[in-house]
Amino acid sequence: MKKLLIACLMFAGMQTVSAQEATWVPKNLAVGVGVGTTGIVIDASTTIHNYFGVRFGVDIFPKIKINKDIDLKTETANKQLSQLTGEINELNTQLVAAGMPAVDLSQYPDGNLPNKMAVQGKWSNTTWHFLIDVYPFGAAHSFHATVGAYFGSSEIVTLYNREDGFLSPINSYNEAYLYSRSAAADPSVRNVIDKYGLSMIGAEMGDYFVTPSPAEQGNFKAYAKVNSFRPYLGIGFGRAVPKNRIGCQFDLGVQFWGKPDVYAPIYDKLIGEYRYEKIDGDRAGNDAGKVLKTISKISVYPVLNFRLVGRIL
Repeated sequence: MKKLLIACLMFAGMQTVSAQEATWVPKNLAVGVGVGTTGIVIDASTTIHNYFGVRFGVDIFPKIKINKDIDLKTETANKQLSQLTGEINELNTQLVAAGMPAVDLSQYPDGNLPNKMAVQGKWSNTTWHFLIDVYPFGAAHSFHATVGAYFGSSEIVTLYNREDGFLSPINSYNEAYLYSRSAAADPSVRNVIDKYGLSMIGAEMGDYFVTPSPAEQGNFKAYAKVNSFRPYLGIGFGRAVPKNRIGCQFDLGVQFWGKPDVYAPIYDKLIGEYRYEKIDGDRAGNDAGKVLKTISKISVYPVLNFRLVGRIL
């Protein structure tokens, strides 16, 4: 791909040098608005002789949101979380006696741990673009090859809890559990944990047990990440600055955004820290694994745009 980009730029340079009036000073200007797979396109453009068009602008992608519930559970027990109220109350008694903060369940309407968490998934792909149109036939034809890049946020999909701070009591419980496993733990706290076979609370994803850090202040986030800088190659018809007052331009190409990676929060028992783990589709369970394996194969993003261009100079 890099060789092709270099070849296109070299070709564009030779065309410019061979032009009778070689100059890089823009002589005209246009603004455009369009729509396509990159969202709503707004940009400014200019041409240099009959062989080059340069465009710079923004692609505003509408945010797409999907709501879903995910199951919460303890890491080792099959018991419903809503059935652990008695065990939590007994644990709180020992935590307070040991000078540790209690697990406050008053945040939840019925005073019980929830079995599910309402989450929202959001697709967000607003980008900026810088594109160079190369017209190999000069003024004789509007066909163009395009090289350039799109750039924006690397996080294209995020998944988060809909109720702010929803996991705060669960974070407190997980911290109490981790305290019980430490050498400095009060034996009475450890005894309650062992008596009921309690373990950390989170969400199961195949071989992964997703558990957000208390530093997130009771909130959960997972995300899919691609390259923030995305080279572009494409072809199309129409001039960056139309010969008449109004023109149109059509583009077809691809952004090279790399292999998407998905990250989720876990507690790493080997190092004793919370962190974001890159999720392997082969270990993510049946449903999530199939989705992740499909996503990981999409290393390019298709671009199909149509824009109206108005000449202002």
